[in-house]
Amino acid sequence: MIRRDDFKRLRFDVETAINEAFEFAKSHEKNENDYILFLSRSYYDKSNSTAVPWQFDRSIDELHDRHRVDFLLYYLNQQYNFQTENSADSKFSLTIEFMIYCQIWESSHNLFNFKKLADLCSSKNYNWNIEIGKNPRAKFIKENILDSFQNNSLKIFDLMNKTYHSQLRNAFSHSLFNFGINGHNLYLENFDGKNANIEFLSFDDWTIRFLTSTLIQNFYHNKFSAEIESLEDGKEYKVTMEYNNDKEVGFISYDKNLKRFNGRIQ
Repeated sequence: MIRRDDFKRLRFDVETAINEAFEFAKSHEKNENDYILFLSRSYYDKSNSTAVPWQFDRSIDELHDRHRVDFLLYYLNQQYNFQTENSADSKFSLTIEFMIYCQIWESSHNLFNFKKLADLCSSKNYNWNIEIGKNPRAKFIKENILDSFQNNSLKIFDLMNKTYHSQLRNAFSHSLFNFGINGHNLYLENFDGKNANIEFLSFDDWTIRFLTSTLIQNFYHNKFSAEIESLEDGKEYKVTMEYNNDKEVGFISYDKNLKRFNGRIQ
C-alpha cells in the first residue's frame, strides 16, 4: 500500500533523477555527438557481411517492446489510480507485480539502454554492440550501470540501489516466496543471511520497490522520446564511429515526419 501523497513524492524524485542523468550524460559525452548516437540507437551489425555494418536507427526495438510498456502503463493506471487515499494490495495484484519486476530487471533492452546512458555519464566511447554474455544479470547491472551512476554521484544510483536486488528476481522467477500464514508479509524462501539477505518484506516496502522500478522505466522512456523530438528536423550531426577495429566519420539526422534517423558515412 502507498498513500497518494507518498506516490506523488516518489514520482517527483524519480523524474528528477532521470532528468539529471540525461543532462549529465549529454554534457559528459566523450566524443562530440555521442549523445546523438545514443538517441538514434545506432549499432554495428557484424552479422551482415554484404552491407555496411554501421546502422543508424534501431527504433524497431521500441516497437518490439511496445506491448510490455503498454501493459505496464495499463496496470499502473488500474492499480494506482488513487480513487481512494491509499492504493490497495492483494495477493493477486502482488503476484502480477512480481512478474513485472522481473521483466523490468531481466530485459536486455532495458539494461542496454541504461548501460549506454551510464557510459555517456562516465565519458566512455559509445558502445555499438553491447553483449551481456553468460555473466549474471546482477553482475552486469552492478559493474556496468550502478557503479557508473554511483561514481558520478547521480540520484538515479540511490533509487536503483534501493529497488533492485537479485534475490528478489531469483525468488520470483523460481517461485521461492510465500505470503506467510497471516498473509501480511512477503517471505523470501531463498534467504541465506549472506548475499540473499532479505528474509521478508512488508507489503508497503514491496510497493515502494515495485513502483520505483516501474517509474524509472516509465520516465526513462518519456525522457528518451522527448529528447529525440527536441532535435532540429533534418539537421546533420557529425559523429565518430569506432568499433571492431573499424573507424569512420558519419553524419546523422532526424526526420520528424517519418520519426526516424538517417545516416551516411563521410
